[in-house]
Amino acid sequence: MKIEFNPQAFYEIRREPAVVAELDKIAQKTADWCNANGKGTYAVGSQQGRKAPQGRWRASVVTADATAIAYNAKHHILLRGLSAGGA
Repeated sequence: MKIEFNPQAFYEIRREPAVVAELDKIAQKTADWCNANGKGTYAVGSQQGRKAPQGRWRASVVTADATAIAYNAKHHILLRGLSAGGA
C-alpha cells in the first residue's frame, strides 16, 4: 500500500479557524500568566508563515516594554510561562 500525501490539504488544515483559535488561546493563556506573574507587559502575535512548502501558523508571546525585557532576561518568565501558563 502506498500513501500519497496532499500538501495543499495540510496547508488548508493549518489555516482552519479552529486550529488557529486553539493556537491563539494557548498563546493568550501564556501571556496572561506572564502578565500576572512577571513585571512589565507581554503581548501575543499570530500569523501564518510563508508557504514554502508548509505555511505553518505560529503564535508568539513577546515582551512589549523595557521592563518586561529586563525582567525576562533575569527571571526567564516567558520560558516559565510556557510550562506553567499555557502549553
